Amino acid sequence: MEIKQFCPFCKEEVQHSTRYPQYLCQSCAKNPVDEDGKVLEFFNESISGGFIARYKETKELRDSHICFIQGIECYADESRFGGIVIQPKKIL
Repeated sequence: MEIKQFCPFCKEEVQHSTRYPQYLCQSCAKNPVDEDGKVLEFFNESISGGFIARYKETKELRDSHICFIQGIECYADESRFGGIVIQPKKIL
């Protein structure tokens, strides 16, 4: 039986993940901001992983995984096999 999973924001079907049950689709995860509305971007530190958050405009590093998307508090982190995954802090 195929298990379906959906982006908690737009309800678009996403690939099922038991590890990340509430992850945002690429479209919804595009514009993360901080608590003041400044645009953020996230990266892996290297090919072997790690997490970097920085301000998009100034490239200044940010020491936090917290971001807001569509006014909802979210948590960004490196995903298990590379890349970045963003999930809401509270179950939607």
